[in-house]
Amino acid sequence: MKVGWCPYMSVIETLVKDIPIPKMVKVKQHFYAPEVPDVAEAVHHSIKDKGVLARISKGDLVAIAVGSRGIADIPILTRELVRAVRSAGGKPFIVPAMGSHGGATAEGQREVLEKLGITKGFTGAPIKSSMDVVELGRLPKGLPVYLDKHAYEADKIIFIARIKSHTAFRGPHESGLAKMVTIGLGKQKGADAAHSYSFKYMQSIYLLWLKSR
Repeated sequence: MKVGWCPYMSVIETLVKDIPIPKMVKVKQHFYAPEVPDVAEAVHHSIKDKGVLARISKGDLVAIAVGSRGIADIPILTRELVRAVRSAGGKPFIVPAMGSHGGATAEGQREVLEKLGITKGFTGAPIKSSMDVVELGRLPKGLPVYLDKHAYEADKIIFIARIKSHTAFRGPHESGLAKMVTIGLGKQKGADAAHSYSFKYMQSIYLLWLKSR
């Protein structure tokens, strides 16, 4: 047997032998990819520009919700947000906001954050990971609305999330803050509830969930 020989090659060659190779043109595409030279400074600039810290009162317990999706420099984003909250007198802590990821366990979700570089040692804030949720209420069709118990007990909640198109549906809200609120902090119960109506109704569920909160 020849090295690299594939038993299907003769079949493939027979299928394509009368198909002419189409004309091709070499194309170079330049993608818009701006870079942030100082991520930490950019975080504080954005926070100051939007007046976010004015919403935090001294002594407020602030939950910083972090997801499981890849975001460039997310450890730095989290660390600087922790510092900003603390500078305003708040008491920050980190909660995983990733639905059923991490094996749908508290320890598994903590490990996901640690693999992303988000640890108490680096960010300066404790991580409170739990799959316990509080049912906030129900939508008109009976769908429950859940929220992470630790986040529920906080005075304020801040999300770190990327905003992008969803791969399975289109609507006013897809992947981003709405998803973090409804599914991320809803934990496994929230994920199960959100997906129980299938992607066909996901956009309407997001809208109803946001209004309920």
